[in-house]
Order: sequence, then structure tokens, then C-alpha cells
Amino acid sequence: MNTTESKRNPGGTLKRWRAGRAVVACLWAVGAAAASPGATSPVLLIGDSMMRLPARALERELAKTPGIDVATFSGIGTGLARLDAFDWLAKIDELCAERRPKVAVVALGANDRQPMMLEGLGLVHPGTPEWDAEYSARVGRAMDRLLAGGCEKIVWLQLPPMREAVVAEFAGRINAIVAAQAALRPAVVAHDFSALVADRRTGGFTERRMDPLTAAAIPVRDVDGIHLAPDGARLLAAALIKEYWK
Repeated sequence: MNTTESKRNPGGTLKRWRAGRAVVACLWAVGAAAASPGATSPVLLIGDSMMRLPARALERELAKTPGIDVATFSGIGTGLARLDAFDWLAKIDELCAERRPKVAVVALGANDRQPMMLEGLGLVHPGTPEWDAEYSARVGRAMDRLLAGGCEKIVWLQLPPMREAVVAEFAGRINAIVAAQAALRPAVVAHDFSALVADRRTGGFTERRMDPLTAAAIPVRDVDGIHLAPDGARLLAAALIKEYWK
């Protein structure tokens, strides 16, 4: 606006200034919404074989939301206990460099009930303080690498109840380690989904549960007593969408 016009309409400059501020505020709000986890951000779904079916279900659900790009990697028989066989820490760095995820969903631990060879200590076995300390450190390093790779939110899935008592006990130790490491990092959530697939009365393992949508009994666990069945993975995916992508 030139000086002559300003003199004829002294309120015009103020009105335009206010309008400009409103536009800037609107654009800032849109940008902030787009930058929030789950809005229009890349999502990384990673883990061992426990992630395979949940990842497929999550991919189907997240595909319904425009702007969300999903990348999935699952390694059968892998885990953090045998980094010599498969280096998950290096794989996390690789995936983050490729995808720059804002949100990561992680499922690891089901294959880790095995000894670890540690420098200076030799072979350490699950259930010992040395094993727990090293595994805790590895879980923490995996979380830190995801955060350093761009993640603003990490949802680390805890292990569900297991059928065999020895496996269930180990799963409980893994869950405690994951929860303790997540508690040290505000951007990490240790997600306990056992209520979706556990026995309603005992909280332990069960093969079938009632579908909340149809009230029909559905198989939620695989016959191996460890993995989720397709319906169990579907329930988990729906719960994750509701919790983290409202």
C-alpha cells in the first residue's frame, strides 16, 4: 500500500497486517500437524517373526490414511542376543538412513532365549545378571539409534503371554528390561498388548478370544504357542491405530 492510500484508509494497513498474521498462524498450525508423529510421517515397522503378521495388518490400516508412508523389515530367527549372526543395530542405522522414520514400531525378543558370548566374560546364559545387563544395554542402544535416526516416537511391543512356562518366564524378563529402558526415554513406549490376547480370567496364554466386533470366538495365537494368529495380529493393529494414530 502506498503513502497516499494509507492516508485515505488509515485502518487498511492494520487490517492487512492482522490478516497476514492470521494466514501465518494458519500455515504454522498446518505445518505443526503435518510434523506430528502419525500425521504425514514415515513409519517403520521392524522386528523378528513376531512382527510379520502385525506389520501386514498395520500396513493395511495405515494405507487408509493419506500421506503415511510405511516401510517394513522383519528378520526370521533374529534378535538382539545374537548380533554376531544378524546385526540389528547396524540394520537399524541402515533403515533409518534410507527411510528417515518419524515413528517406529518394534517387536524383538521372542528369539533371544539363548546364550551371548561377551568379551572378558565368555558365554553368559539367560537368567543371569550378566546376561540381563548386556541385553538391557543392547535394547537401550537399539532405542537410541532409532531416536538418532529421526524417530520422534518409538512403540516397542512387549511379548504376549506364552504357552510354555519356561518361555513365559523368559518373556516376562524381556518385558521388564524393555519397560525399564523405555522409562529412561520419554519418546519410547513399552506397549503391553497382552490384554488383547490373554485369558480374561488368568491373564495367561489362551488360543482363542472373543472378537469385540462380532462376539465370535476367534484364534488369536499360533499353534506354536508363541506367535500371533492373523486375528490376533488384526486386533493388535487396530489397537495400535486407535492409540497412536487417532
